[in-house]
Amino acid sequence: MDFIIAGLENLNVWWWLGIAATLLIAELLTGTTYILWPAAAAFVTSLISSFTGWPVEIAVFAVLGVGFLVAGDRLLKPRLKSGSDSGLNSRATYLVGERVTIVGGFTEGRGRVRHGDTEWAARTEDGSDMAEGSMAVVAALDGTRLIIKT
Repeated sequence: MDFIIAGLENLNVWWWLGIAATLLIAELLTGTTYILWPAAAAFVTSLISSFTGWPVEIAVFAVLGVGFLVAGDRLLKPRLKSGSDSGLNSRATYLVGERVTIVGGFTEGRGRVRHGDTEWAARTEDGSDMAEGSMAVVAALDGTRLIIKT
């Protein structure tokens, strides 16, 4: 028991900064944002560790760690997720609004179009047929099929 208390009495700014750095490295390895908040609490605790004793430091770390975790999870995480559709893994979303050329005559509102050097399966918005060589605009996507309009 004396060993634990002696270790706690040796806590100082550098120990808290080391704890914060270790937690940040763990956060980088996991990428969950859950370890980020205790790391921030350890950093804030390092700022006050020169002025207080170890019982206050532990209490501040515990309260800030839980407080930051709850606040970050409830307030910040939803904001990070909203509006984050980068289109990184859905290249076709960039085609909406682009002009395409009809490469095969449409029958029953379905056919093929060309954008750049790629051909896509397509269908018209209103089910009408389009002539080969005419131009259209991509209105939306339906899976891997482009929905086009004139």
